[in-house]
Amino acid sequence: MCGRYLFDPMTGELDEYWKIIRNVAEKQNLYEVDEVATGDVYPSNNVIILGANKEGQVVPGVTKWGFTGFKKGQLFINARSESVEEKKTFGKHFRERRIVFPMNGFYEWNSDKKKFLFTDHKEVIYVAGFYRMHENVAESIIMTTEPNSIVSPIHDRMPLIIDKNDIDKWVLDLDFARDYLKHDMDKFENMSVKSA
Repeated sequence: MCGRYLFDPMTGELDEYWKIIRNVAEKQNLYEVDEVATGDVYPSNNVIILGANKEGQVVPGVTKWGFTGFKKGQLFINARSESVEEKKTFGKHFRERRIVFPMNGFYEWNSDKKKFLFTDHKEVIYVAGFYRMHENVAESIIMTTEPNSIVSPIHDRMPLIIDKNDIDKWVLDLDFARDYLKHDMDKFENMSVKSA
């Protein structure tokens, strides 16, 4: 389960996304730029994502991380890739509004509550997700899957990582996305892990 991640806007492509969002925020007065999370990102934060605009182009945007639950204070932050379409709360949104979360890395905790940061030598990791509109707020979910050999000694789940070359297909092509749900994460075993 991915419950925190790292977004450092001074890093490579993340800097580009941050600048675009900052410009949009200033022009449209939708939110203050300091309301968009950087550093360690927590559920309920406003976060930068990549999703489709009305013209079908994949562009940076902002969502709140987490679906408001049925009970007061409840927040759904992850969805299991294996069963996403079976869940009434998630299925329609997965089919219609897929996104990607760009990040430097994600955190997981072991059974002793020790925190670890998983990163990639390419500096940016792209994680699968989707969003919905709820009371005029875009709310987003990170998708999780079975862990690869790097993550499995620490935790029994990990985010569903999207290869950079597959971002557009993930966002725009439902058949591709459904097939991608079956991918194992072995391809991402060049990740590094360190205590955080």
